[in-house]
Amino acid sequence: MNQEYVYVTLSSKEELFENIIAILSNFPILGIEEIEDNLKVALKKENWDKIDKEFFLEALKVADPNISIIQIDKEIEKNWNEEWEKNVTPVILSETIAVAPSWRKGSTGKPIEIIIDPKMSFGTGHHSTTKLMVQLAEKYVKPNSFWIDVGTGTGILAIVANKLGAKEVLAFDNNPWSIANASENFRLNNIDSGIDLIEMDLDTLPNLPECDGIFANLNYELVVRNLGKFHSAIETKKGVALISGILIYDSSELEEIALKKGFKIIDKLTDQEWSAFALTI
Repeated sequence: MNQEYVYVTLSSKEELFENIIAILSNFPILGIEEIEDNLKVALKKENWDKIDKEFFLEALKVADPNISIIQIDKEIEKNWNEEWEKNVTPVILSETIAVAPSWRKGSTGKPIEIIIDPKMSFGTGHHSTTKLMVQLAEKYVKPNSFWIDVGTGTGILAIVANKLGAKEVLAFDNNPWSIANASENFRLNNIDSGIDLIEMDLDTLPNLPECDGIFANLNYELVVRNLGKFHSAIETKKGVALISGILIYDSSELEEIALKKGFKIIDKLTDQEWSAFALTI
């Protein structure tokens, strides 16, 4: 007998996808497809029927208060999961770094291959902001350095810093689902030391520890609100703050604000409609 599946299409902002995906990992999902500002989530019908729909939506609203379900489709498909796995390809993020699903481990030929189980966090390596941050990380993460991964999400940037030789990484997020997801991804990549993972909120922190570098793959409003904290954290060590999650339409305004806060812009990358920056003192 063929399995019946449900495809739930969610409407949200693309820059919030990583946090939404982290929450979705706590439900019995089979896969996620990113389609512009929509996420198409696949589940077995029997599992979808057991989910409290009100709880499902309220949980997702932790990441995006305006998220909505815009379509629900039902299909009968043979070997859906097998076909889906066949079409999930590794993502090359840079010359030396790639992300691969757990069943294609060792397939990229890159010196640094990060393993992410797509059932839990599919889409992480595919997003432009992640690629841009990884490319900047390759330039600026130095051996024996201390980095802070603000809003770690699935933990991929903390893993990158660890693999690039950072001695210590403080990774934090205000979303308990993200903490659980990042912890699992650290385990998949055999990281048992060098990363401290904590649940806390950037906006409520009075300051950040002194560090050599910061990853802030967030959104425009959150970055602008906390530029002062980033400046203070890297000031003593003359470190670098790597910023992304900024749409190209907001990049000029962000540059102006950063300069007024005392930063120097030493690098800028773009991909599709997204920008990323390296800021220093």
